[in-house]
Amino acid sequence: MSLSNNRYEGGLKSLKRIFMAATLLFITLATIFVIAERNRRVLKKTIQELGKANAGLEGVKTAILNRRNALTTIKAQLVPDNEKSSSERQVYGKVDEIIARFEPNDMTITTLERKGENVSLPFTLKFSNPNYSDFLNNVGQMQRSVFPFTPINSIALTQTEQNGKWIVEYTLTGSVLTVDRNGP
Repeated sequence: MSLSNNRYEGGLKSLKRIFMAATLLFITLATIFVIAERNRRVLKKTIQELGKANAGLEGVKTAILNRRNALTTIKAQLVPDNEKSSSERQVYGKVDEIIARFEPNDMTITTLERKGENVSLPFTLKFSNPNYSDFLNNVGQMQRSVFPFTPINSIALTQTEQNGKWIVEYTLTGSVLTVDRNGP
């Protein structure tokens, strides 16, 4: 019996080796496939993120190009007009713009002053009960004006009673400044 027992043991040992080799091969292939799938997913996500980044970069390039085109257009339109306009025309045009923006009850304008190349026109606006938010927005717009400049010297608010109603009266003092390119 021992002889036949060895015959089966030898066959079992060879089957065990084949089974162990197959198991090892299966585990190795499974590990390789898992790593490959993980790398595929990471690569796919990276490609998607690169696509989004590229689209964002194109948007930035477009915005920069639009900004440059807008600045070129503005410069082309403003410079010739300012060169053609007399300083008085610019100043009085700005005064008309201020009147349209604030719609004052009263406006006092003094004489046009020239000091070297600078031309200025002092003004005083008076008005009652404007919307405070609109008033602040209008003052802000006037201060952001690039050319001609419109610095504000003072703003005074007073409250008075008229016919049983409280009225807020505003007084705004400033000037319109520009440069006379033709000289004094």
